[in-house]
Amino acid sequence: MLNFYQLEQQIEEQMKASAIPGVALSVVQNQEVIYARGFGVTSVEDGSIPVTPQTLFRIGSVTKPLTGTAVMRLVETGKLDLDRPIKDYIDWFALSEEGAAERITLRMLMTHTSGLPTDAQNYGRRDPEGLEAYVRDQIPKYPIIAPPGKLYSYSNPGIMVVGYIAEAVSGKPFTQLMQELVFDPLEMQRTTFDPTVAMTYPIAQSHDQNEDGTLRVDRRFADNTAGYPAGFIISTVLDLANFAMMHMNEGCFRDRQILSPQSVAQMQTLHADWYTAEGAGYGLTFMVDPYKGIRRIGHNGAISSFGSWFLMVPEADVAVSLVFNRRAPDFAAYKIVNRIFDELLNLPKQAPKPQAIAPDTALWSQYTGLYLGPQTGLLKIQVVDGQLMLELNEQVMPLQSLKKDLYFAQKPDSQDKIPVGFILEATEPTRYIMVNSSPCERIELDASFVPDFSAWASYAGSYMSYLDTLTIHVEADRVFLHTKMFNQDVPCILIDNTHFACKFGLIEVQVAEDGVARSLNLGNYFIFTRC
Repeated sequence: MLNFYQLEQQIEEQMKASAIPGVALSVVQNQEVIYARGFGVTSVEDGSIPVTPQTLFRIGSVTKPLTGTAVMRLVETGKLDLDRPIKDYIDWFALSEEGAAERITLRMLMTHTSGLPTDAQNYGRRDPEGLEAYVRDQIPKYPIIAPPGKLYSYSNPGIMVVGYIAEAVSGKPFTQLMQELVFDPLEMQRTTFDPTVAMTYPIAQSHDQNEDGTLRVDRRFADNTAGYPAGFIISTVLDLANFAMMHMNEGCFRDRQILSPQSVAQMQTLHADWYTAEGAGYGLTFMVDPYKGIRRIGHNGAISSFGSWFLMVPEADVAVSLVFNRRAPDFAAYKIVNRIFDELLNLPKQAPKPQAIAPDTALWSQYTGLYLGPQTGLLKIQVVDGQLMLELNEQVMPLQSLKKDLYFAQKPDSQDKIPVGFILEATEPTRYIMVNSSPCERIELDASFVPDFSAWASYAGSYMSYLDTLTIHVEADRVFLHTKMFNQDVPCILIDNTHFACKFGLIEVQVAEDGVARSLNLGNYFIFTRC
């Protein structure tokens, strides 16, 4: 039984401790909203109003399954096929690697297995033609990080291509298509992409943090039509509750069949393995999240300082939508969501612990080597005294086997485990591995590389984004990175004179023609501009 009073206390305590201005929550059970409430305010500045379940929030990547739902409606009418090459729909489509464009399908894009990398830009063109321009001009510039269909790698650009394909085959702007195929049928009355529509309703604001810890409103409201299919919907927890009801009722919403049961099942079926002990992965624009013996389907999202969680248990007809207008490292929104499922479904206090098995040592020679991952950093797999070991950014941990291709490392002084999955090859050394569900590729470091510490000294300084402030400094021929958010120095491993790896991933120093470092690129995804 869900104790609403204690739940509300937990939310309010976490909001106060983490300086979260506003939160909204809805809970669906048996095709009804059994709970919906807002907490806090839309803004810390003048003109703020209390948050309600009808307050609009940016939902970030929770947009993706709504885009996927529209696409599946087009699949059902025969306008799209999940397994046809997308060049059949846009013959001019091009990628940076020869032959890749001819192989990529809609299914690969919707499951993040196309090989396109992760990227996101909060600001860009605002006209409807921005999406097509992005697919024509920017997509061909991205490197392909793995052969199409090989492995999971989260990709906003891939979902942007999905949105444009839907636009192209329907002959309608993407926003109009979403209104007709998703928002209107599901009575998502306030949901929109258009900031000028959203501003006519109560809407939560994104926030930045001042040096003294106080908050201020972020004066630039993120808008980029190219990114609309991947992360720009503005919605309410009540509208998201309607979306959940349909997906938990075999595609039926209030006696209207929006999607076929077969399409719903396809979207909620695991297609791309994350290589975790629990068996998590990705369906068609949905995350598949096993949790304490139940199967959760959903997504989380982040854009500007907004955060969101949307999770369903279709077999139990229970769903939770949680949105908030400031993300902070100590605001554990997932704990709030987990508590609701724990109490409503009477789940055990602890999830079953993964049980190690005897490893297949015959495969170890394929696994050993150096790997580099944009979100992971530099790691080494090696055998020491008959034990397979993981060295992750200079931290060494033993690996225990869960399957022949799946191991985990126990973090020292922590309950956290690091899953390591090996993408098996027939006989050759493993080229790709998954660490914490992020792809890493085998590399060979340049043994002759000698760091130019005068260059690194010139890179020293602070670099800022809406996420954090990073500071590079050099001490005794060693480069360190300080993060303001976590208030810690982390040592860096120099790959060459513009790239280094650390616990936060791979970072590139972007140097202008005049030799001055202008920005940092973290994980091929986040840009930090020099202060």
